[in-house]
Amino acid sequence: MAVMKVGWIGLGGIGSNMAARVLGAGHELTAYARGAGQAATAEKGARLVPDYVEIAAGCDVLGVCVFSDAQAREALIDSGALAAMRPGAVLAVHTTGSPAFARELGALAPAGVEVLDACFSGGPDDTARGELTLMVGGNAAGLEAARPVLSTYANRIHLLGPHGAGQTLKLLNNLLFASNLKQAAEVIEAATAQGLDPKASARVIQESSGSSRAMGLFLNATPDQMLKAVRHYMVKDVHAAEAAARDSGVELSSFAAVLDYFR
Repeated sequence: MAVMKVGWIGLGGIGSNMAARVLGAGHELTAYARGAGQAATAEKGARLVPDYVEIAAGCDVLGVCVFSDAQAREALIDSGALAAMRPGAVLAVHTTGSPAFARELGALAPAGVEVLDACFSGGPDDTARGELTLMVGGNAAGLEAARPVLSTYANRIHLLGPHGAGQTLKLLNNLLFASNLKQAAEVIEAATAQGLDPKASARVIQESSGSSRAMGLFLNATPDQMLKAVRHYMVKDVHAAEAAARDSGVELSSFAAVLDYFR
């Protein structure tokens, strides 16, 4: 296996696990010196550098796993990091954001630099096991160049179309998940109001035709606990899905209650 030089921006709960998988596969990794996972990532062999441009200029693949488009814009465009990437390098953006921003990154990339909106589905445990699903926008050449890195933490990688395609499907996926989560919470609340044990109810439903990933979350948490835990992420993603649909003329009226709840 060829050793790749990997740059990394975003060492939160998911990003640090991604970085650990990359290092565990034998690749070199230089990460931006910010985030909760700094110390653990350095202990695994990463070099920490407080300079976006230096990281971007020296890598074969630059992974970005920050919270929002605004943070990605600051790290990649405002700092000059994207402009500093060398021909043949690949930018893989794992941040869930707008398809329009993904297309903007593709348009701004220097000649010879590939850009992928490589949105993921899965949590920290899936990442640690290398079992994420990636929804990718970009071209096949860029994906194949980055695959040795991406496949360290994702075992299902789907190329869906040009820049923005990965973001589009991820937003639709998250809109559906938000809807499932809200409805599952309402079902458990209704069961509780009628005298049933909420966790037992969730367990039985999860064994039945009403099962879903969302319902599975209520096996160990109350609706109030879970909805509070995910709200920070769902508000951002549902808002982005609504904005992208509006820009594309797509009707989302059947999701009106969910859009209102997470607005």
